[in-house]
Amino acid sequence: MKIYVITNDKGNVVSTARDSAGSPVGITVAKPIPLPGQKVHHIELPKELEELKDAGQLHDRLKTYIPKGK
Repeated sequence: MKIYVITNDKGNVVSTARDSAGSPVGITVAKPIPLPGQKVHHIELPKELEELKDAGQLHDRLKTYIPKGK
């Protein structure tokens, strides 16, 4: 599954959202909008992270999947 990850100017994950591509017709599609100093990354969520329920754990583990310098 593809997700959007928003990071702050220090590279910390501050938000995630599922990619709505492939949503049924009639469903509103939205993409995250970063604040100044933030970046949006569009990545494939690794299978081993799909079942995490704790947002803090997810954010910590996602850091290794965000391209450096982007």
